[in-house]
Amino acid sequence: MSTYYTLLTNLGAALHANAQVMQTTVPWTHMCLGDGGGAPVVPVQTQTALKREVHRLAITDIAQHPDNPNWLIVEAVVPSDVGGWTVRETAIYGGANGAQCIAVGNYPETYKPVLAEGAAREMVMRMVVEISSTATVKLTIDPAVAIASRAWVESLVATPQKRGLIKLATVDESKEGVRPDVAVTPEGLSAALETRQKALGDGQTRSAGAGYLENITYPNPVQRTCEVRVTGTTNAANGGAQIQVNGVAKAIASSPLTVGFVSTSVILLKGETFKVVRSSMGEFQIEVIA
Repeated sequence: MSTYYTLLTNLGAALHANAQVMQTTVPWTHMCLGDGGGAPVVPVQTQTALKREVHRLAITDIAQHPDNPNWLIVEAVVPSDVGGWTVRETAIYGGANGAQCIAVGNYPETYKPVLAEGAAREMVMRMVVEISSTATVKLTIDPAVAIASRAWVESLVATPQKRGLIKLATVDESKEGVRPDVAVTPEGLSAALETRQKALGDGQTRSAGAGYLENITYPNPVQRTCEVRVTGTTNAANGGAQIQVNGVAKAIASSPLTVGFVSTSVILLKGETFKVVRSSMGEFQIEVIA
């Protein structure tokens, strides 16, 4: 016999034998960990509990072993913030109210640290249980306490080749349209389309009436070097408009002595923002020239 093994208890064997006859199932709900009372243990079928239980956690998965259809792989995850003890024995609980010891096993001595000790890690616990009829086993999970392993979650992440879980893009990420590993929400799609509609080709211009307004910060709509130009009429008394790049004033259009038509512009680099702050300019127009 192997040094480390798992076996059904007498109670567990009886429960499953009865379930097979009655064509019912036995719920498996929890995995229990024990320290063996400070010493290695030899599991026996007459056990009804561990030598000394240190932690009980919800079972997260039960799967058939690829090499033997009568072997069940039972998995549970110990979170990183739980520990401070050594694992030497394991058990599976289930049945009525999850209070019956169905299987027991021994385990290679493993210390589970906690962060306060200077190290912390999640630990995936697996038990392999042999049972004559796997159809009598029912996995019962309490979603309020079940924990998924990081590896299991990562295996469900979607890729361009397969369906799965995927992170939702923020509105800014949707506008940028760069990340391949996020999904766009309706809100993000609307913002991205609006941004694309404002993008200009070489030599094209857009006026304030087409979307550019005063006192609003806009990103560079073409994502390359372009010109932001403000044209309009000024009042006689120190009127004008100011163009800010990344929040800093770069150009001022004004005519302190005469009433007339003025125009001023700045060069906007890729990644920069611009805002037009109007003082007393009359009719005006904001253009981006690519």
